Amino acid sequence: MFTNIKIKLNKKSRIIISIVAIAVISIVYVIKNNEIKPKEVTIEKTLNKTISETATSSGNVEAKYRSNIVLDGSQKVLTIKVKEGQVVKKGDLLLELDSSDYQTKLDKELINLENAKLALNEIIETGAASEKSSSENAFSQEKYNLELAKRDYEDLKKKYDQNEVLFTNDAISQNQLDESKKNLDDAETNVKSAEDSYKNAEITLKDVKNNIENKIANQKNQIVLIQKNIDEYKKKIEDSKIISNIDGKVIKIDAKENQFPSKGDEIIVDDVSQYKVAVDIKQYDALKVQNGQKANIKIKGSDISYNGTVTDIGQLAEPKTSTGGNDEEYKVKVSVVIDEPKEEVKAGYEADVQFIFQEKENCIAVGFDGIKQDKSTGKTYVYVVNSDNTISKRYIKTGIESEYYVEITEGLQENESYVLNPPESLVDGDLVKQGTSGKTSANKK
Repeated sequence: MFTNIKIKLNKKSRIIISIVAIAVISIVYVIKNNEIKPKEVTIEKTLNKTISETATSSGNVEAKYRSNIVLDGSQKVLTIKVKEGQVVKKGDLLLELDSSDYQTKLDKELINLENAKLALNEIIETGAASEKSSSENAFSQEKYNLELAKRDYEDLKKKYDQNEVLFTNDAISQNQLDESKKNLDDAETNVKSAEDSYKNAEITLKDVKNNIENKIANQKNQIVLIQKNIDEYKKKIEDSKIISNIDGKVIKIDAKENQFPSKGDEIIVDDVSQYKVAVDIKQYDALKVQNGQKANIKIKGSDISYNGTVTDIGQLAEPKTSTGGNDEEYKVKVSVVIDEPKEEVKAGYEADVQFIFQEKENCIAVGFDGIKQDKSTGKTYVYVVNSDNTISKRYIKTGIESEYYVEITEGLQENESYVLNPPESLVDGDLVKQGTSGKTSANKK
């Protein structure tokens, strides 16, 4: 059987025990705090820098003007007068095609033209004139006969009227009156016959004239058709001499001497006095582009950057499929002229064009991926890293944006630390430290 043992502590012993207990509690507290590990994040500092609001798009270099001369596959190439890369002037001979067939046809048509002109002169000066003269003489004769018949009728009519008076006065016999009437009737018949002959002669003369006019007109039409063929063959012969219609550089020649061109073969001459890059840009950016606006141009594979000027903005937004996907978005074609291009620039090269919409100096800037948005209020904020490495949410106001950075107009000062691309698990008051990968640059927008 155990008995209760009572230990009586004096005042000094109680003080010692209290001190030990406090020490134990303090040790436990320190150990517990040492077990809270800071979260690894990317910590950046706000910068004072110039921010440019830009948009970048890729396109191909084009000459100011391109002349595509398609070769006729039915004509053999005789001689080539230039080579690729050669600089030419407007009107310079590039190559000659075989025009011998056209020359043969031209010579034949020239002979036909001469013969047709001779035939026309024959119609006008000989055959037509003789036929017309004969018809005109016949017409004149019938006209005279008609006039003579009418005069004879008038004379006999007067004589008959006189005989009727004489017969009434018993001055002549019935037989004499009847004979006078018969002569008048015969004269009337002669007038009618002369009128018919006159009308026939008139119709004949008109037909002859019409016939002659038709012959002349037909022959003249024949001459016009022959002349048209002559002009066409002359043009084909002239077109067989392929000349440059612009000042420029020969970029491509699809031709070989003494061979017929294949379908689609051509000669390309580019006006290289000016190069431009044509790019398709999104509607959002197209609304900011203006003619005369400056841009930066980088030829892919080259270390040289060029200045450029916007010269043309398309009037139509067209659907374009995004690279590597099936999504379509409407884009506008914009042309940018390259200022002072070097010899390395060639039509067809790929290039990146950066449009600068606005630029601001001495901005407080943070990386684009350092900015978060409060879902409940829609306000933007960043996680600021305090001196004790804890973070706190700080609301901000933003200005213009570049490809990598955003201007902070309110809420941050230069050289303040903030978390770039904070994880979703991060909350206000967390302890943080720089990640093992060290600092990284701002992510691209």
